[in-house]
Amino acid sequence: MFNYPSRLLAATGLLSIALIAYQIAIIQVLSFTQWHHYAYMVISIALLGFGASGTFLSLKRDVLLRQSKTLLPFLMILSGVLMLLPLWVGNSDMVRFDSYLLFVERKQWFALVINYLLYFLPFFCGALALGIIFIGNVSQIGKYYFSNLLGSGIGAVIAALLAWYFVPASLPAVVSMIAIAAGIILFTKDIHKLMIVFAATATAICSFRIFYPVTLVASEYKSLSRTLNLPNATISLEKASPYGLVQVVSADALRYAPGLSLSFTGEVPVKKAVFNNGDWYGPLISWSVKDTFHLLDYTTSALPYELKKINNVLTLHSGTGMFVSHALRRNASFIDAVEPHSAISDLLTHELASDNDSLFYNTAVHLHTIEPRTFLTFTKNKYNLIQFPIIGDFGGTSGLHATREEYILTKEAFLQMWNLLDNDGMVCITAWMDYPFRNPLKIASTIAEVMDEIKIANPEMHLAAVRNWGTITFILKKSSLTEIETGRIRKFCDRYYFDPVLLPDISKDERTKYNGMSDPTYFKFIDQILSDKAKREEFYTEYDFQLQPATDNKPYFSQFLRLKSLPKLSALFGSDSVPFIELGFIILLLTVVQISLLAIVLIILPLFKIGWKGKSRNWTFLYFSCIGIGYMFLEIVFMQKFILFLGNPVYAATLVIGIMMLGSGIGSLVSSYYPINRHTLKFILLMIVSLLLLYSFFLPSLLENILGLAAFQRISVLITLVIIPSFIMGFPFPIGLKLLSHIEEKNVPWAWGVNGCMSVISASLAALIAIEAGFMTVIILASFAYGVSLCSLFLLKTSSKT
Repeated sequence: MFNYPSRLLAATGLLSIALIAYQIAIIQVLSFTQWHHYAYMVISIALLGFGASGTFLSLKRDVLLRQSKTLLPFLMILSGVLMLLPLWVGNSDMVRFDSYLLFVERKQWFALVINYLLYFLPFFCGALALGIIFIGNVSQIGKYYFSNLLGSGIGAVIAALLAWYFVPASLPAVVSMIAIAAGIILFTKDIHKLMIVFAATATAICSFRIFYPVTLVASEYKSLSRTLNLPNATISLEKASPYGLVQVVSADALRYAPGLSLSFTGEVPVKKAVFNNGDWYGPLISWSVKDTFHLLDYTTSALPYELKKINNVLTLHSGTGMFVSHALRRNASFIDAVEPHSAISDLLTHELASDNDSLFYNTAVHLHTIEPRTFLTFTKNKYNLIQFPIIGDFGGTSGLHATREEYILTKEAFLQMWNLLDNDGMVCITAWMDYPFRNPLKIASTIAEVMDEIKIANPEMHLAAVRNWGTITFILKKSSLTEIETGRIRKFCDRYYFDPVLLPDISKDERTKYNGMSDPTYFKFIDQILSDKAKREEFYTEYDFQLQPATDNKPYFSQFLRLKSLPKLSALFGSDSVPFIELGFIILLLTVVQISLLAIVLIILPLFKIGWKGKSRNWTFLYFSCIGIGYMFLEIVFMQKFILFLGNPVYAATLVIGIMMLGSGIGSLVSSYYPINRHTLKFILLMIVSLLLLYSFFLPSLLENILGLAAFQRISVLITLVIIPSFIMGFPFPIGLKLLSHIEEKNVPWAWGVNGCMSVISASLAALIAIEAGFMTVIILASFAYGVSLCSLFLLKTSSKT
């Protein structure tokens, strides 16, 4: 084995930095070229490289360890070079796939498999190098596992920082240089000249690709691709960020009018639009307080301004400021604009300020770059109006947001907003009409259950809704609607050819006066939702889609699919159409199935060589599977719960990963000084199980009660809450490997592979469970997984050494 332990530790850390940073880099790439669902699907398959490395180590252990001095630097440098391959080869016409065509063109599946392989290779080579290091130094595994985990934590932070300075196409090349550096560290005086040439060539190629990256091609079905098809459309500005690649498109023919009234006869004043990762983010509308009208005056979103004079406004997810400029046009005197995307906020106040007439420099406008739910917790202001962004997309979203956490659309968020309204204030939310009916009905169900929670005596007196050919706008009013206000709503509808859907004294004929409805059951559904709790529960049970309100425990507002409804949906719309109704959830389900089948193959394959029976075969499988599952389950929950806590999803994920890796790394290092026996493991695992059960009961209420703390205090609490379980969870893997090496050493590579395979499965499985059962269920299952690993110790037949 390698004779320079300090250099080997450094190389382990650098390679770990590169591998975790590469994961984040390809999420950025695939989120731009496809959608984030496919990013996670491809990465899940790619990360099975860790499991495959364990399989390969089990089959070729002796040969690999014997050649480790040459293999380690070669594999690390090769891993770095292979990080360029997916963008280089996968971007060609022959190999590039389009996610929207996967269910209609068989050749797309071939292209997807090739992409799987391209992303798999760098992880396999990197994981194989780590596996050789771990297996060859199992007696000192605590130190090397510490270096691995510390490097992984640093890698997450580095990737987030690099994303501010490099576009997605350059990120893999930047990260690859770190992997190459890890290999070069292991060069010795007697290194072969060919290895030096290989390292120099790899460095030159990766350096070239940093400054001259390949041109990424986005799916032709993304908003950016369709907009660039307009005459003379050009990308006039581009900015990298951890939130995604921000691009501004200019085109003379570009227009944006969300549900514009048929009575509008003017010109739609939009010639620029902002996109994030190829998805529509908002238009840049030139405005002026001297203008005689605003585009939104002719949409259903103007409904709250028709009822009364509004002074204090809060706009959530303000985007490019369309609703902010509308509030100014309607003479609002105080506007809080909350936009969490800091890169876009920065552009709007600097490079793009002239394109929206310096909207955010108006003295009435107060821009807050923070997650909306965090702002709702901190603000002490009272508002006449709280305005949501438009929900959904024109023509539907194909379920693309099914796995996206939308904390602003949960019941708890609505309750917070209700408390921030003044005595006559309103919450306003507009949605695109979709078919089958989902978004508008889920908004109605959320409002209905919020009114139940608040115990409003006559809920129908506090709610109004109007629709046109494309959108519907709801308002939830703190005080009862007056006859004067309902009269104004009817006049508003007549003036712009809209139809009232909800009013205290609504009649059946009013609902389709100007805009017909091909499926009038919509009105029956919405009335049933808003009637009483018993009828609403009956509707939830009978309807083909999941329409119970989102909660902070299950913040997936756009997850509508009910698996038991798939046969009926296939009969109604055709089996080829169903994926386009609920694409996001189906892709997640497909990911879990694919990686589970592949993982089973990778776990079983080594058994043909090492044997199906042995002293510790069952224990090895159960123990290393369950600690991998439990660890990843908790990591996923922490990342999601702390989005609210820190007010920034990117930084929440980065900090959680970094702190968990650091805590576990320290735990792994400390484990080196503990006796290697079953009694030690039993005590540690019992501590983990107890702590996770404690977290499952107290974590949500604890986070809610301390949300009002200052930023420094919140981060201190975060570090404490994450590092305590992480430290203890750093013990089981290295101690388990050392214990296994004393009992049956040939099983050690297999244990590494089993742990890798099950960790990858559990990441996607945790998301699936969270969608169906909630985050707290995931924590309880994490505790259960560690409990199974504890019970598995009773299967272990140890030797006298242990």
